[in-house]
Amino acid sequence: MDTVNDRAAQLAAAYKVDLPGRMEIDTVARMLASQGIETASCLDLGFHNPVSSQKLRELGGYWTSTVWTGIERRQAAAVLHEDVLQVGVGDQLPFEDKQFDVVVLARGHLAGSPEKDMPLVRECHRILKSPGYLIVGCEYRRRFSLLSLFGGRQAGGYNEREMFNLLQCGFDVLGVKTYCRFWLQLAIRAFSGADANEAGLWRGACYHAAHCLDMLFFFTKGYHVIAHGRRKTWRMQQMQAAVHGRSIYDAVRNG
Repeated sequence: MDTVNDRAAQLAAAYKVDLPGRMEIDTVARMLASQGIETASCLDLGFHNPVSSQKLRELGGYWTSTVWTGIERRQAAAVLHEDVLQVGVGDQLPFEDKQFDVVVLARGHLAGSPEKDMPLVRECHRILKSPGYLIVGCEYRRRFSLLSLFGGRQAGGYNEREMFNLLQCGFDVLGVKTYCRFWLQLAIRAFSGADANEAGLWRGACYHAAHCLDMLFFFTKGYHVIAHGRRKTWRMQQMQAAVHGRSIYDAVRNG
């Protein structure tokens, strides 16, 4: 029991210094604020730190958590004190059709390729009621990034237009927001290989300082993006257009 409690305390401490993770939850909370989810059936999908799932529960509604690995499943069960399910082979979600009013897909599970990501988006569409709401986070794809001047390659992901095309197959896109600007993203890269426990306080201080610097660049796009969509009928033509890299406008114009 002490081991379980110690691990839960470690996860809580990690969430406290994980400013990008907290910003993700805050952005999701703002998107859900207008939906009135007090009595909604909600699913959070793929959060690596179960404290994020715990914070979503504070927004109201009836939440279920699902993760990708056995380790994450045990950690989430210890923090949430409830059963946590695991995603099946091929990103199959262990739920019946039209079971949820809201699905929140955590950042880090989209590969940045419509061919790879479409099955997961389709699964989210399948388990959502109509109308239901999907909130999905990923890296923001840029044509040019100042971070490239510091070495390393930019992570994959989608820009607004690409995200729109990906979700338009089965969702009316209600909004796309970016967060985590240059200095914070630079700090994330600097700590990418650091031990979470050893660098905890130092990491948190650097994240806070970087976020303050980013306030001077409020007019720029962030390096993380979250999209908000409302479920509609799945359209195969739009799916094919998204997979083959064409815009929805071009697909419709060219027949």
